[in-house]
Amino acid sequence: ETMSKDLAEATAAEEAAIKSYTELMDAKKKEVEALTQAIESKTKMIGELGVEIVQMKEDMDDTAAALLADQKFLKELETSCATKTAEWEERSKTRAEELVALADTIKVLNDDDALELFKS
Repeated sequence: ETMSKDLAEATAAEEAAIKSYTELMDAKKKEVEALTQAIESKTKMIGELGVEIVQMKEDMDDTAAALLADQKFLKELETSCATKTAEWEERSKTRAEELVALADTIKVLNDDDALELFKS
């Protein structure tokens, strides 16, 4: 009878331990699955961020190249504008001198001495 009782107690204790182990394993499996999903999602996010960083660096390089080209164009434009301004000032000066010369010529032609010269 004592042996039966001890066997029943040992069996109950073993069954409780098996149940506890099974529950613990189920909980650990769920925890592993959750952590695996978290690792996979973070790995995916790291990959996406890596791609974004590479794209941003390429964009930055393209923008830097465009900036250099724009700065070069600006310098060329400033030089061209300075040249055109100098040319315009020279042209304006020449035009003003021509207008003065024309005015002097008209004055000479309208002078009474010139009238007598043309009549003779």
